[in-house]
Amino acid sequence: MKLEIKFGSPKPYDYDTLLDQFSGTKINSIRTSSVPLLEFWKDTEKKLELLFKEIGINGDNPLLCFEYPTKPQKGKGKSSMTDLMIINGKAKIAIEAKFTEYCKMKSDLIEKWKKEGNTENRELVLGYWTSLIEKFSNGINLESLNEIDYQFYHRTASACSETKSAIVIYQLFYDNKTKGELDVYKNKLYKYVRLINPKESLNFYIWEVEVKQQVLKLSKPQNNPFIEMKNQKIYDISNSKISKIDFSK
Repeated sequence: MKLEIKFGSPKPYDYDTLLDQFSGTKINSIRTSSVPLLEFWKDTEKKLELLFKEIGINGDNPLLCFEYPTKPQKGKGKSSMTDLMIINGKAKIAIEAKFTEYCKMKSDLIEKWKKEGNTENRELVLGYWTSLIEKFSNGINLESLNEIDYQFYHRTASACSETKSAIVIYQLFYDNKTKGELDVYKNKLYKYVRLINPKESLNFYIWEVEVKQQVLKLSKPQNNPFIEMKNQKIYDISNSKISKIDFSK
């Protein structure tokens, strides 16, 4: 007997239902990355066409999964929750969104992460993520793992799970207040990718998206931003640029 267990509706979501789903998540402000992320992907078909054209793949009935879980199969740990996973048949595309987070959050490096819990268990979890990534790597220097951000590592592992071709995209939203921090964060991503040492079957991109905040505050303090997005734009999406992180040249 084949048993499937799903969270929420078994039917495909429309955009309003997706907003309802996100309305139950806790966010601290409308300047959290999930808000511009959902604003950006409202025009889903157009944005997918743009993405596939820029990264050079053909869409084959793509499946979009927001908050996509990948559970570690060794040790005990939380699932890696990818902001948006696009499953295309030919590739898995993991999209991680950042906005004000890259300005105020310090990197949670693997070395620090291992020390903050049960070391033996965390080594098992880390070993599982590594087992997914190493098939797509020209060789990971295990001594250098401590220099990689833990979230970056398990997001990469999620893209590498159950696929022959993996793509990781960091979608970085910025405005006048955050633009100055972009290069600092991008340099961190370049370093992490270099340490992963990816094969041609694993590709990394940075997708820079300029946003302009249209709503300075919610109409009522108690209102949920995702519900308000049904009736008005929180952010205006303008310029975007996709760049590949490539060390092969």
